[in-house]
Amino acid sequence: MKLHPGIVALATAALALTGCTSGSDTATDAVSPPAADATGNLTVWLMDSSQPQSVIDAVNTRFAEKYPNVTVEVELQQWGGIQDKLTTSLAADTPPDVVEIGNTLTAKYADAELLADLSAYTEEFDVDGMLPGLQPSGQLEGIRYGIPYYGGVAVVVYSKGQFKAAGVEVPRSLDELTIAAEKLQAANADNPKYSAFYFPGKYWDGAMPFIWDAGGELAEQDGDTWSGTLDSAESVKGLTTLKGLVQSYSKAPLDSDERKNLEAFTTGDVGMMIDSWWVPGALNTGDLKGDVGAFALPGTAPGSTSPVFIGGSDLAVAAGSAQQGLAVQWMQILTGLEAQTELAASGVIPNQEAAFAGHRGNEFLSAADAAATNSRFTPVSPYWVNVVVSQLLEDMLTKIFSDAATVEQATGAASEQITAILNQ
Repeated sequence: MKLHPGIVALATAALALTGCTSGSDTATDAVSPPAADATGNLTVWLMDSSQPQSVIDAVNTRFAEKYPNVTVEVELQQWGGIQDKLTTSLAADTPPDVVEIGNTLTAKYADAELLADLSAYTEEFDVDGMLPGLQPSGQLEGIRYGIPYYGGVAVVVYSKGQFKAAGVEVPRSLDELTIAAEKLQAANADNPKYSAFYFPGKYWDGAMPFIWDAGGELAEQDGDTWSGTLDSAESVKGLTTLKGLVQSYSKAPLDSDERKNLEAFTTGDVGMMIDSWWVPGALNTGDLKGDVGAFALPGTAPGSTSPVFIGGSDLAVAAGSAQQGLAVQWMQILTGLEAQTELAASGVIPNQEAAFAGHRGNEFLSAADAAATNSRFTPVSPYWVNVVVSQLLEDMLTKIFSDAATVEQATGAASEQITAILNQ
């Protein structure tokens, strides 16, 4: 999705997998870890920029203490073209043993039978103790194929100076956010370019929290059948709330997405906007240093946060790996608390709340942590990526915000399309 450069690449290109069938229906029995005198090579594919080298080195050092006779080769991959490369390599006779996969695509690779069933290791990885939105990402039809590695969420970025000038406090509910937007817009009434709540027309990731906070869902599964549910009363209510904010307080172009948010904020014409967790830190420099603030998007109930989409990556083991046991042992170190805390210190959202300690003292990352504790994931289907690349969700939003269709009409058409795609 759009919360990380890699997620952008993975979510905006179709994964060419054909003739896919579901994996096994039963989880494997629990297995014992390899003996300490195990030998061989372990090949790990991680994405460039997902983690600092210091984290990789620390994990390899700890792994070597347990398996001194195993050689670990960590190869950093580039996001561009990774889908095709993974598809080809995972299907080869000697695939990489451990791979990092954008979590919205894990189901696609699992459905193609390219990933090992890790269900027997779920307790060892303590997946149930990870962030709520990350837990579903590595599963398909009740089988665990991926282990959450890290995440990325959206927060509200705002101008502290503009808030102070307008007499606005950080809102604690969606009603208070609307009141804050109204005050900001009034305080800047002489600026025709001003947006109290800047929201581009095609910013789908930013729309999901409003649907979920209202009790809606994107799609629901009943047995083997999926149904798009954006036209439910709850989903319509959430999108109607967002429509009111956009039409009243945003001058962002309706035919654009969030990729120009940073540029817009630097003009001084933006009071608040929703964007990725790393954006406040990127903006807090030069003339803007000290003026940038961030908070988790509040929910309807005072003091609550709206559920946010959490993108990121999973770690998985190739179905054809000859070193699956060792692969699992290496992954357990990288996804465990110690390594995750070190990863958090580099600015990433770790897979578990206990590792938020790595963010201590950083106001921007603390806001992201607050958002991540109430996170959700997109429908776990190998075909959800087809929904994403179709742009039907962005088109739906544009129609809603421009009044080209009512919320009910636009969501009804989108739900029909989602149903057709997920049931292909």
